[in-house]
Amino acid sequence: MPKHRTPTQLRCFATTWTRGICLVVWLIAWPAGQSLAEDKTAATAEPVAATQAVESPAADPATDAEAEPDQPLSGHSYHGEAFNRGPRQAAELLPGMGNIDFPSSAREEQTQQFINQGVAALHGFWYLEAERSFRQAATLQPDLGIAYWGMAMANTNNSTRAREFIENAKQRRGEATRREQMYIDALANFLSKPEKSENAEQKKKRQQQYIDALEGILNEFPDDIEARALLALQLWQARLTVPIASNHAVNALMSEVFAVNPLHPAHHYRIHLWDGPRPANALASAALCGQSLPGIAHMWHMPGHIYSKLHRYEDAIWQQEASARTDHAHMTRARLMPDQIHNFSHNNEWLVRNLIFLGRVEEALRQSEDLLAMPRHPDYNSLTKRGSYRLGRTRLLQTLTEFELWERLVEAGQGPLLEPTTDDELLDEHRQWMIVARTLSGNADAARNDLRSFHRNRLKLETEVLDLEEALDGVEEDKRKADKRTGTLQKTRSKLDSLKQRIALCETAAAVAAKDKSAFDAAIGKAGKVEDVLAASWRGQAGDRDGAIEALKKLADQRTNQVRPLAILIDQLWQADKQDEAVERFATLRKLAGSADLETPLLARLRPVADKAGVEGDWRIPHEPADDIGERPELDTLGPRFWSSYLAPRWKAHTADDEPIDDDHYQGKPKVLIFYLGFGCLHCVEQLKAFQPKVAEFAAQGIEVVGISTESVAELRKGIETYGEAAPLPLLADPDHEAFKAFRCWDDFENLPLHGTFLIDADGRVRWQDISYEPFSQVDFLLDESRRLLAIPAQR
Repeated sequence: MPKHRTPTQLRCFATTWTRGICLVVWLIAWPAGQSLAEDKTAATAEPVAATQAVESPAADPATDAEAEPDQPLSGHSYHGEAFNRGPRQAAELLPGMGNIDFPSSAREEQTQQFINQGVAALHGFWYLEAERSFRQAATLQPDLGIAYWGMAMANTNNSTRAREFIENAKQRRGEATRREQMYIDALANFLSKPEKSENAEQKKKRQQQYIDALEGILNEFPDDIEARALLALQLWQARLTVPIASNHAVNALMSEVFAVNPLHPAHHYRIHLWDGPRPANALASAALCGQSLPGIAHMWHMPGHIYSKLHRYEDAIWQQEASARTDHAHMTRARLMPDQIHNFSHNNEWLVRNLIFLGRVEEALRQSEDLLAMPRHPDYNSLTKRGSYRLGRTRLLQTLTEFELWERLVEAGQGPLLEPTTDDELLDEHRQWMIVARTLSGNADAARNDLRSFHRNRLKLETEVLDLEEALDGVEEDKRKADKRTGTLQKTRSKLDSLKQRIALCETAAAVAAKDKSAFDAAIGKAGKVEDVLAASWRGQAGDRDGAIEALKKLADQRTNQVRPLAILIDQLWQADKQDEAVERFATLRKLAGSADLETPLLARLRPVADKAGVEGDWRIPHEPADDIGERPELDTLGPRFWSSYLAPRWKAHTADDEPIDDDHYQGKPKVLIFYLGFGCLHCVEQLKAFQPKVAEFAAQGIEVVGISTESVAELRKGIETYGEAAPLPLLADPDHEAFKAFRCWDDFENLPLHGTFLIDADGRVRWQDISYEPFSQVDFLLDESRRLLAIPAQR
């Protein structure tokens, strides 16, 4: 095994020799089109097992020059691959983390507090902060095996990392108590990698063994309520492999936990247990879940599952807003981008759905727009990944189309939030709804012009299908499946079918605008799935009032406590001159719409119905809070309603001429700051090379690109001189690492610099960031995202 290295020996302060090698790679030997990332095996050292978590001796240039070939790449952890990812900034003891007591071998009280906080975060599925807390505990006490068990528990959905962490725990097992050893052994066996692909029976056996091991802890330590809670969780999580014999038996197990600690976060698990089979059985836990761990957003979110299933949308909205506010507070505190937090986008898009159900249209639109305004990132929030952007786009379109806000849809479709994309499916969706919106807002000429592009694509795809069918016509039947053209034909047919459905939807909208019932009937059957209530509304507008009313009566009954289907039904009844029935149903709507937006066109149209009912002014009946929701804090105490980008920290650096420079020099204009680890870092050189040809394009958008290095002024000057020509962007030196630390481009656990890239707007707000063990080199992505984000006003 390679000998243990200090952070000083492993950091990337380049010597003259290594800098020269890097620049030769950059200027001479770089194969065209090849990235260093394509061949990391030669450059990546064998991971060095950590014998202690932090070592911070004084810098010694002599030892830098003596670095051996087994050192990891710059920015990488010297503990092993698993430690590269995850949190690398120090943990803090956070507010609202409950009253968990998980006894350990911690020698100091603060170390034990971080263990307790980590276990609490595990109960709240707050995996990022759970891992951070356990890393902090390991930093304070490197031989604390249960801290590495906690890191593994925080990564059970990432088995590769979890196995490396649990191996670290096993190495420290000898220092652990008997109870801790049982926890470590149970998880180590559960995570053990099978020699071959695991079949269903093997998975079932492994799951059952983990259940048995947790029961073994209880047998030996019957007062351990954490083992009870984790056993209940495992019984639920393994249910698809090891079926639960009785939900009430698992519920009783959790009741034993609550008998000892009424505010134990196992209320989270009780909600999951009953969420599917019988939500009402979890109402007591729904009233206590958030209160048990108020600092964790997901704990406020989970009761929303129960209330949504029970059609108690006001209560669900309260829970989901509480969750959003708690996340926003933590993002500001920890300087995280929104989608770095587990389940953030899921909570907020569900909040939009419940706002829609209650007719709170403006809030739904604002919440959707807020999701769309979140910074995108190729790893966790992009066109192709489920995150704030995709979900926000879906919910914004849903709100605008279901409430038939066609003029606002046209406006949104021309702005930065709902702009056309490079994704073919999303682009066609955008075109489809723009055609529909223009048709129904009175701009039929523009709609017809847009529709022609659909028809041109249809003709093109039809030709491709015919050509492929003809090419395959002579191929023997048994050979067709293996022929690549067969797959191409299937994909092309699918695209053609989807496009035909979009065209039919546009033709349906045209029939509605023309009030042509026959054309409507002919088109809507070909339009694929049209949202049921919208289809019924359109049917009435096209002239089939009776058909619309019949469909809406069924939908109003099916969609319990939802405002929109009942409001549209009342409107259709009124239009059909069935005023008495409209007034009768209006009495029910008044209670459902207690917080609805009366100014939205759908509800504004009901003013004559309210007058007929003898109700003047605001006809809504406010919602009365239920008596089973527990004690709720004021929402403002949990955090801000919407996310806002944080103000960039102040920083100082030096030019290669040793001139001091600070952030005031760049005030008043957008900038991209690149924190790189010197010319001796091969991947940093690759990053600078990637940015070099794009600097002018950033400048065309008014964005200056600036590089800040870990090097001394002399090292920076030498690197620029060796480069041999004017650097493509300003390069600054931060030898004391003050700027790196200010921007959190620093591993607090190992005392090492990290790579960082930041987009800062003209007001000094950080609109986008990437901090990692590897430099961000997807420059085209950042260029496009910078353009998009800077066109969206920052939330303050």
